[in-house]
Amino acid sequence: MGATQSKPVQSKTDAKLPARLQALTINEKNRNISESQPPPAYADISHDVSLNVAEQWEKELMNDPKSRLAMAAFSSNNIDTVLKSRAAQIADQQVYNIKIPLEGLPVTNQKQSGRCWLFASTNVFRVPIMKKYDLKEFQLSQAYLFFWDKLEKANYFLENIMDTLDEPLDSRLLQSLMSAPVNDGGQWDMVRRFSQRY
Repeated sequence: MGATQSKPVQSKTDAKLPARLQALTINEKNRNISESQPPPAYADISHDVSLNVAEQWEKELMNDPKSRLAMAAFSSNNIDTVLKSRAAQIADQQVYNIKIPLEGLPVTNQKQSGRCWLFASTNVFRVPIMKKYDLKEFQLSQAYLFFWDKLEKANYFLENIMDTLDEPLDSRLLQSLMSAPVNDGGQWDMVRRFSQRY
């Protein structure tokens, strides 16, 4: 991640960890954690982790400044924030030096009407018109095309209902048609057809 290559972290405890893990084996008969050959530092471990061993682990943890720093960071911050590499963020910054000119006023807003496809299309159409006629503000009617869109979708729905008159009311085809008779959504080919036709 970022411009600098990751480097493995070397720690004094790295050599101790495999020895600790190797010392713990699972006894298949009673599924207890047992120790085959304990390392010298943990010779007092029998079948269970004793309080002395837990205290020793805690002492080792608290004596390591990096562990204390990690505990403080993780206990008071979001893990995603702590693990982010600041160097990678700086190296991956995007710098833009080209300003795109404002194309078309007033700014249009579909709010929650489900007409984003019509707003996007009419905003694209209006730019050449504004340039051709040297207009500062101009807006095409999204509502006009939306009316014809609804009318055609309603007609399409009614045609499908007439084609499925013999279908039982609980048929999957009829239930699918009835679930959304007239949707708001649309796409480029519909805008193209409406703008040519209407």
